[in-house]
Amino acid sequence: MSRVRQFVTSIDWVLLSLAMSISSIGLLVLYSASYDPDVGRSALVTKQLSFFVLGVFIALFTASIPSRFWYRIAYFFYGSSLALLCLVLVYGTISNGSRRWINLGPINLQPSELMKVGVILALGRYLSKAPPKNGVYRFRELLMPGTILLVPMLVILKQPDLGTALTVGAVGAGMILFVGVNKLVLGAASLLGVLGAGGAWMFVLHSYQKRRILTLFYPEGDPQGSGWQIIQSKIAVGSGEIFGKGYLQGSQTQLEFIPERTTDFIFCVLAEEWGFIGSLILLGLYFAVFARILFGVSRSKDYFGALIGVGVTGFIFFHAFVNLGMVVGFLPVVGLPLPMFSYGGSSMLTMFFSLGLVLSLTSSRSVFSSR
Repeated sequence: MSRVRQFVTSIDWVLLSLAMSISSIGLLVLYSASYDPDVGRSALVTKQLSFFVLGVFIALFTASIPSRFWYRIAYFFYGSSLALLCLVLVYGTISNGSRRWINLGPINLQPSELMKVGVILALGRYLSKAPPKNGVYRFRELLMPGTILLVPMLVILKQPDLGTALTVGAVGAGMILFVGVNKLVLGAASLLGVLGAGGAWMFVLHSYQKRRILTLFYPEGDPQGSGWQIIQSKIAVGSGEIFGKGYLQGSQTQLEFIPERTTDFIFCVLAEEWGFIGSLILLGLYFAVFARILFGVSRSKDYFGALIGVGVTGFIFFHAFVNLGMVVGFLPVVGLPLPMFSYGGSSMLTMFFSLGLVLSLTSSRSVFSSR
């Protein structure tokens, strides 16, 4: 049997098909969210389709590379992503008051997306190489993984990008908890987290970020300003009822009441036009992705691969949970897209790259030599 055939038979096509299904539904919803009746087409859909196709190729190419390669370059990938992240602070493009992108001509690169994967790889290598004594980490043993997490979080907050910083912290913390942490250390870390949140509120968060958090509790206090998008989103979600208003028939969407309907708030377009049933289908696909990755983790004999699977699951889950919480007014708006669904090239490509890592680490064969 040729290497290519071995690779094809070893790939988890179920996982890849689930991810592609999510993105395919996302393209349909994006068409409605960006539909212009005078033009009859959407330029955003064409661009997103190209990102989607490229993302699938990236996933397959990544999966074709042996897992040992990703183990060897984990720290290099982390360091390179961190260097790009620092470069953004000097040469990055400013948009909406944030400096998050590097302009590469036709493409705007967002290094913080690569940093999420870099943290997963670096932590995966460190935690798999240095297992804790007696099965749990003590405080001293957490200094290095804590540094791996904290440094990029501080740089990302400087951009500022609260949502991505929280994602990096949550995913890293989940990987460490998966390995095991001493109860006293866990309690101390929780206390430090509470104190850190208070310090961040006083000295780190910008005024607009504080307004977003306060708006969560009373959006009606500023219905024409910071509360506008949340109010309109909740109206869209509620008006969809069971079966939705129908494709291209959402009033909140078609009348452009929701500014970020193609990116962070695209789920409310689905909920309004496809209703509770459509929303349930999408949620079911996400849970199937989580279950499929964790199923692969449970069968993995490679501890590094298992940690990467846990990290990628946490990455996708945190994005989805926070995004959906934002849309229904359960969580503050922090600018996290719905994974594999919202419009955005950097996010789409990073998600499929992450899935490619999972496919590489859970498949038993590779196209290329492992030497």
